[in-house]
Amino acid sequence: MIPLLLLFAPCCAGIETTTGVYATVGEARAAGAIERGFVPEGLPASVTDLREAHRGRSQQWGLFVFPPADGDAVRALVAAEITAKAPECDPPGRLEWWPRILRSPLDLAQLQSTGLRLYRSRDNRLTYAVNWRQGRAFYWR
Repeated sequence: MIPLLLLFAPCCAGIETTTGVYATVGEARAAGAIERGFVPEGLPASVTDLREAHRGRSQQWGLFVFPPADGDAVRALVAAEITAKAPECDPPGRLEWWPRILRSPLDLAQLQSTGLRLYRSRDNRLTYAVNWRQGRAFYWR
């Protein structure tokens, strides 16, 4: 019986992952997602289509869409671009909205060819992958 349980254990990985979907920053704030740290503080009010997933407070993944015209407000959240030694990113397999290209091992050249640029947050808590032209950003820790 135990070997049978071990066989199915990998299928259950990620079950403890909690997700949230918000149409606007205001909705995320009202739900407490910003206060609890699941959605970054400082996003412009024009951000839409927010998704987040987290395992406790130590692991999180998220995405949001922003008008490219508001790129400066998003740039205020990030530090210098990561151009060497890509960080790890191991989201649970159950996050259908998380792109394969952002699963470890990350290939910086491949990311750049799709328009994505990697950054650490100014407070060094999150990593961001941003496509400035499309107005789409992913974040994780």
